[in-house]
Amino acid sequence: MTLFSRFGITKTIAVTTVLILVLSLAAVSWVISGQIEGRIQQDAVANQDTSLRVAATIIERDLPGAKITWGTDGNVERVVMDSIPAEFSDHTMIDTIGRMTGQTATIFAWDAESKDFWRRTTNIIKPDGNRAVGTALGQTGAVYPFVTKGETYRGEAVILETPYYTIYQPIFSPAGDVIGILYAGVRSAEINSIAHEMTNAIAITALIILIIAAALVTLFVRQIVGALPRLTAVANRLASGQLDTRVPDAELKNEIGALARSIDVFRESAIQKIELERQAAETVAQGEQERVERERAKAEDARLAQEAVDALAGGLRQLSDGDLTVRITRTFTGNLDQLRVDFNNSVEKLSSTMGGIRQETMGIEASSAEMRSANDDLSKRTEQQAASLEQTSAALDEITSTVRGSSAKADQAAQIAASARQSTENSSRVVSDAIEAMSRIEQASSEISKIINVIDEIAFQTNLLALNAGVEAARAGEAGKGFAVVAQEVRELAQRSANAAKDIKSLITKSGEAVAGGVSLVQQTGSALGEISGQVASINEHISAIASAAREQSTALNEISSSVNHMDQFTQKNAAMVEEATAVTHRLAENARNLAGLVNQFSVQDGSYRAPVASSAPMAAPVAPPRQPVRASAPRAAEQEARPVASPARRMVGSLAKAFGGGSTAAAASQDNWEEF
Repeated sequence: MTLFSRFGITKTIAVTTVLILVLSLAAVSWVISGQIEGRIQQDAVANQDTSLRVAATIIERDLPGAKITWGTDGNVERVVMDSIPAEFSDHTMIDTIGRMTGQTATIFAWDAESKDFWRRTTNIIKPDGNRAVGTALGQTGAVYPFVTKGETYRGEAVILETPYYTIYQPIFSPAGDVIGILYAGVRSAEINSIAHEMTNAIAITALIILIIAAALVTLFVRQIVGALPRLTAVANRLASGQLDTRVPDAELKNEIGALARSIDVFRESAIQKIELERQAAETVAQGEQERVERERAKAEDARLAQEAVDALAGGLRQLSDGDLTVRITRTFTGNLDQLRVDFNNSVEKLSSTMGGIRQETMGIEASSAEMRSANDDLSKRTEQQAASLEQTSAALDEITSTVRGSSAKADQAAQIAASARQSTENSSRVVSDAIEAMSRIEQASSEISKIINVIDEIAFQTNLLALNAGVEAARAGEAGKGFAVVAQEVRELAQRSANAAKDIKSLITKSGEAVAGGVSLVQQTGSALGEISGQVASINEHISAIASAAREQSTALNEISSSVNHMDQFTQKNAAMVEEATAVTHRLAENARNLAGLVNQFSVQDGSYRAPVASSAPMAAPVAPPRQPVRASAPRAAEQEARPVASPARRMVGSLAKAFGGGSTAAAASQDNWEEF
């Protein structure tokens, strides 16, 4: 971007657009040329395959012993010949191939002495006008390693200083040895000339299109962006202060027109700014005169306010010394007199309030002493109750864990019984399947017995036929001796088949008896498993009932344990709250004494006044007699301490001890532990 900013925007856009067109056309031309070259290469390969197919067809027709194997794509796959003639009397066959394909073709023959392939017939003409017959392929070329291994070679080759796209197809003997080569080639010049012609046509077309496009781009860029230099010159003149300059191209509807209108707005804004600065200067001069008058009036008001502040400061100083009898009698000017009236009213109200606070402070101090004593006793009893409840909760948790373990074991036993029942039912099904399988085996044995009877009958009939054949052979004399031997063999074979059928029949009979016995035993096993399944089902029902009862007991104990734990937590919280209340009561008594000392520092209108003491501790206020409600509650508290209260937790623990066999000893122990609750 910095490089482009050195040139005009019109030239920059035109040049960059032309460069993009050049690169685009070059890329398109390169891709098209590559596609054309690839397509020409494919056509060359197709021409090679066509030439090879024509040559192979004519060779198979004209040369005795030649056999061509064709592939699935229609091309030559393998050429087999009994032998290749050492010399062709005429070359009509190879010329026919050349006329039909329009390309070159050659037949090579292998020479064992020179270890090379020699041309026997070809339509390639040497520069002297003779055929290139009797020339060797050459062991140093790229073709030789492929054809000696029996592989087909495709590629470019130079023959008699002329480049060709070639294919060399090995010729095999019936034994599989390479005895020659069938060659077909296409001149490279013919293929490459087509590619060069198309490439040149594409290049010329791209160049003409580029020239026309560059001219059109330059023309359009000047028409579209040409107004930008004019607007730049106008903006420079406006920046130098020439505000009477006219802004051109404001009537355009595109971005350039919008830019021109924006520049015109900036010009008008600059004109308005100059006018506003002139008006502001006049306003500043007028405001300076008004400021001087306001400062004079402000100084007079400050003097009067200072007098009021000094009088108020004197009253506040006396008030800070604890004198609540101070009053301001001098009248202030203006609205400041309301401040004097409010000060006098505040001091009056504060004086009456402090007198009431002094009386209440003495009563609070007396009451806090009684609350402190009562809270100390309550804290001790709460700590004893919390300790007893914690022991009970621990014992109940131990019982709950025992019952939970029993419930878990009962559940495991129920699961094991259910698994045993399922296994028994599965075994019953397996036995039923085994009975059905035995029945099918028994039926199959019966069918096999029938088949063996048929085989036995066939053997008998075969024996009769063989016997008749032997008799007929004996009648035939010498001519029937061979047939008699065959008949004898057939008769012996039929006899052996009959014996084997009898043996198989006896074995199948024994197998049927064994299967019948197995069926009986399996049926007995099924009956026994059925009885076991019923017994396991009964056991499973009893275990399920036991497990259900154990779960109910565990659930009940969990609820009881949870209730006791909640009671324990609440008791601990109550104990903590009592301790906090005791501490608060002590602090309240101390604060009451401090408050009494602070209040005694003030003098009120009844004439009483106490000056601040020199020491850091406040003076203790006189202790007022205790209030009547507090004295009346003391006998009731003493009566409650003397009479024990029946506890629901104590009754619950006694019931648990009886339920789990604790006896009278556990009940007595629980009563002793819960006596404080």
